[in-house]
Amino acid sequence: MSASGRFDDQIALVTGATSGIGLELARQLAARGAKVVATGRDQGRLMALAPQVDLALTLDVLQDDSVQAATAAVQDRYGRLDLLINNAGVGLFQSWQDTSMADMRRIMDVNLFGAVRVTQAFLPGMVERGRGCVVNIASVAGERGYAKHTAYCASKHAMIGWSRGLQKDLKGSGVDVVIVCPPAVDTPFFGNAGFHDYKEKHPGLSMMSAGQVAEQTLQAALARKRQVILSPRAKTLWLLDKLVPPLVDGLQKLKDLR
Repeated sequence: MSASGRFDDQIALVTGATSGIGLELARQLAARGAKVVATGRDQGRLMALAPQVDLALTLDVLQDDSVQAATAAVQDRYGRLDLLINNAGVGLFQSWQDTSMADMRRIMDVNLFGAVRVTQAFLPGMVERGRGCVVNIASVAGERGYAKHTAYCASKHAMIGWSRGLQKDLKGSGVDVVIVCPPAVDTPFFGNAGFHDYKEKHPGLSMMSAGQVAEQTLQAALARKRQVILSPRAKTLWLLDKLVPPLVDGLQKLKDLR
């Protein structure tokens, strides 16, 4: 991948590419010269996306046979994969006592095990060729705890831990792992996760757009950053939470009292 901001002739696969951040990643990669394999489960949206990418492919990250079929299709068509972006994910925003074990398993299955399943399918080929990049879309919720986010926070903390271990395993292999932690993004994500009044409960919060997240994610991929936390506000809160957790807790209480 070049330092010019281009991905010319690179084969890039994006999971969860039919909406939100994944859709913007697919579009921006195509605009930057990549041969994009856009994947997802929604057939209608895949058909709409197909003219904008090189290949629109059905992929359910929870199903071994679906992942195996996608891997075979990419291998048959291109013979390799240069960039894998694990973006598929789901949220769940409710209190711990309302979060069942089935809920926990579902969130972990998609957000962690789905990414692991897809990565393990494509990673051997990257290692064999001695080059490649895996980008894992985590979250600031993978670095901090949030009330009524227990399942989601757990899944994103786990993704970051797995990614950091993978970085060490792959040292010297020519394959890099990039962890991206977006803050709140203005997509249907919160509504789909049951947090329909997120904007109303966070007045004045400037949310990133999916396009901004995609652009900064691709910059991180080009630079092979180990981890990036997007937005100055999220970086500040992350640093304060590491250094002076009581201060962040106090700021949160003040916000809740308003």
